[in-house]
Amino acid sequence: MTLAPLPIRRARKAATAIHDRLRIRDAADIDVEGIAALHGLDVRRGGLPGADARLVGTGDIGIIRLSTKIDHEGARRFSVAHELGHRQLAHRSAGVPTCSPGPLHVERGAEAEANAFAAELLMPAHLLRRQCEVSPVSLDNARTIADTYRVSLVAAALRFVELTSERCAVVFSRAGRVVWAARSHTFVPFIERGRRLCAAGVAFDWFRDGRICEGPQSVPADAWFDHDAEPDVEMIEDAIPVPSTTGILSMLWVPERAARSLRFDRE
Repeated sequence: MTLAPLPIRRARKAATAIHDRLRIRDAADIDVEGIAALHGLDVRRGGLPGADARLVGTGDIGIIRLSTKIDHEGARRFSVAHELGHRQLAHRSAGVPTCSPGPLHVERGAEAEANAFAAELLMPAHLLRRQCEVSPVSLDNARTIADTYRVSLVAAALRFVELTSERCAVVFSRAGRVVWAARSHTFVPFIERGRRLCAAGVAFDWFRDGRICEGPQSVPADAWFDHDAEPDVEMIEDAIPVPSTTGILSMLWVPERAARSLRFDRE
């Protein structure tokens, strides 16, 4: 299994240290605004054009300004945890003055570190990892995490593929093309950004006619990646439109039989 870059591991360790210090043993214990307050940060809501949140202040006291336009509890909680991450990781305010809305998976540098901190703080591996060892895989797994830990479906799906040993990936598409993809360490193929969606996949239907098959569906493996196995090898895709965006989220899963045909079990 490939190790995450050192700054990401450092960010996760900082979040885990908070769990240990506060003796967090259950999802219900993760009061993110209370945790922020314990670290000298007061959360205030108000107008914040073009941004989700902003960290203001230096030293021991500070303010997290949170946009009133964030209407989803999961997004609010993640934004607070993200800004707390900037504080705990000692990111220079000149480098991260404002945190604008953006995809969790494609950030780099300080933003990626703050996202890793937030994911670990809100969905700690020591509580969640066992829940991610399930088969079959679908978006229902992410929905359960989202409901339990009060995060968005996108954040939950990303965390699931990060922690599971199942061969799966989560893909966000817009305008008929892949915007970003994240995969578990056992999901071998790389799904490149900008890839045009195949008509044989579930997500394609949404951009073609605004409709989508609900629940997990069998699709040809070559709808999502190139391979040298038999053309009739199938995998599972579960897709859903993402509210407040023009995009769609797909959870891809390669069952054991398909993995053998695709020779994933030899990787």
